[in-house]
Amino acid sequence: FGSSHFMLRVHRVLAHCVAPPALRGFGFAAMSGDKAIPAPLQVTAEQEGTADVGIVGIGVMGSNLALNLLGKGFTVAIWNLELEVSEKFIADHSQTFAEGKVIGSATYEDFARLLRPPRKCLILVTAGKATDMVIENLMRVFSKDDIIVDTGNAHFKDQSRRAEQVEAKGLRFLGMGISGGAEGARKGPAFFPGGTPSVWEDIRPIVEAAAAKASDGRPCVTMNGRGGAGSCVKMYHNAGEYAVLQIWAEAFATLRGVGLGGDKLRQVLESWKARGKLDSYMLDLTCEVATMKDAEENDGSYLLEKTADMIGSKGTGLWSVQVAMDVGCPVPSLVAAVLARQMSMTRPERLANQGLVGDLVQSELVQLEGLELDKFVEDLYWAVYLSIIASYAQMFQSLRIVDQEFKLDIAPNLPRIISTFRAGCILQGALLEPMSKAFEADPNIPNLLCAFMEELKVGMPAFRSTMAKLAMAGEPTTVMQASLGYLATMTRGTMKAGQVVSLQRDVFGRHGFKRLKANGQATEELHHAEWPDMIP
Repeated sequence: FGSSHFMLRVHRVLAHCVAPPALRGFGFAAMSGDKAIPAPLQVTAEQEGTADVGIVGIGVMGSNLALNLLGKGFTVAIWNLELEVSEKFIADHSQTFAEGKVIGSATYEDFARLLRPPRKCLILVTAGKATDMVIENLMRVFSKDDIIVDTGNAHFKDQSRRAEQVEAKGLRFLGMGISGGAEGARKGPAFFPGGTPSVWEDIRPIVEAAAAKASDGRPCVTMNGRGGAGSCVKMYHNAGEYAVLQIWAEAFATLRGVGLGGDKLRQVLESWKARGKLDSYMLDLTCEVATMKDAEENDGSYLLEKTADMIGSKGTGLWSVQVAMDVGCPVPSLVAAVLARQMSMTRPERLANQGLVGDLVQSELVQLEGLELDKFVEDLYWAVYLSIIASYAQMFQSLRIVDQEFKLDIAPNLPRIISTFRAGCILQGALLEPMSKAFEADPNIPNLLCAFMEELKVGMPAFRSTMAKLAMAGEPTTVMQASLGYLATMTRGTMKAGQVVSLQRDVFGRHGFKRLKANGQATEELHHAEWPDMIP
């Protein structure tokens, strides 16, 4: 989109430079800027008010979501900055669907004319300034009670700001995250809407029709709350995704370290899947990675061996841990997952360090066989299981505390929100059902991990044993180690290290400390001890 101010002027020019309809029949083409408007984008009187929903941005996600909606029988109006993209989309798909079902325009004014009131528009452009530009243009041409929906990976604070901005103009707004990628957009994603409460009933039929359907037939979408609630849920959804993907990657690397690879490694993962509780989309992804051969080399080698260990990210995981820390919610597994991605991107530095340090730090796992391997694999199963529980516990605890801080009304909807993860969503997995039931049974449960006491009883010895072995040798398992630390810390009533640091701070800075009362609770007021003068 280039410079936002320049492109905003371009958008306004495109909106206004249209040849008068009366001249078009006398050899004058409709014009947009200095270009003739392609015939498929010239709006006719018969098309006005016929579109059920509009989409701005016909890139990979926008085009796939448009096809999804067209397939559900809706009439869809499209707008794209590059007119040739809109023209090609209409040409490619107008024959597939009934006449007049996919229509487009070259200007925002004409786009608004195509939509049936109250107008409903989904924005699928690059998150950030481009989104703000589109919203400003839509506010110019939309009317009272029309609905603007941004589907980008936006910070929830930005969506709350946009909601206020749009509502101040008498319009309505949804920030609606989408999970499932391009394929999900086409076949049915999970949606996470939040914004003006009155929007939901107006747009619900469209969004529910496009959404993935769970095994019970229910659509994977529910209103998450007000303001930026939907984008807040999507942020923490992504942070949970970071953590669980990394856990599976760490398990994979560990299994490779003890001598498993390819088909044998996949067999272990599929045996875990068959046990039921760890059955999930992210496990399925990992199984595919295990046996994917390198088609480019075509030498029978695995693609894994030719893949750079550099993990990309789009910022939502980092935003999530920053906000969690701002509101005082500890999320060590989520932080470790973000750091794992950041450290992966330092490959040049890591190679330089390796060249100088050599094997002084590294120690490889011993390859195992027979009963010894079986025992290790079983213990690793529990390490993965409880690491995933710990990561989800942090994810949902963050949502609850952020909700309290920013008044997004997420908490009352949490069981329904979790149920929307069941299909069309990267987090899809068997563990979601007991998590949803836990919040339904006790909305005030202190922490989600309290709903998995039987698993903690069975699995913690194996978890500790596995982490002790991996601390001695093998590839770093930073998210699993952080998860063990979280479980051990958040279920311990008193931490000696915490007592020590509280007093250390009083020694050097007279910061004060809280005393423990007879009932075990901390005093509200701060106390000070008489320490000797200690000058550094």
